[in-house]
Amino acid sequence: MTLWPSLSGLPTQRTMRDMLYAAAGDIAAQTNNKIQFFVDTVGVGSSGLVQNLRYNCYLRTPATSYSHLLFQVTTPVASPWVASIGTPEGEQFTDIDSETKLTQVIGEILQRERTKEILAYLLTIAS
Repeated sequence: MTLWPSLSGLPTQRTMRDMLYAAAGDIAAQTNNKIQFFVDTVGVGSSGLVQNLRYNCYLRTPATSYSHLLFQVTTPVASPWVASIGTPEGEQFTDIDSETKLTQVIGEILQRERTKEILAYLLTIAS
């Protein structure tokens, strides 16, 4: 006998991780798997109390095991909204309250010149 609740009756919902992979995960197909999109999730908060989740979104090259932090998404623990996105270069996007807005902001990050420079570099080291 298990003390856990029945898992078959639990509601399923689209997670932030699902949304991130849907928005940016196709880079592997475009680069013949030379570059992959990878999400690492960590809990963040003061004094050991986890108040937010941070989704560190990387581009990595499997051939060299190199990872490059592309952007970070921060959300409350209990919900994907309201989210914020930051880049290592200091760009900040706040008040993201829907998957539509999330996808729009990620599109802006992926289309910027800095991302194109990062992709060019990763493709040179991926071979």
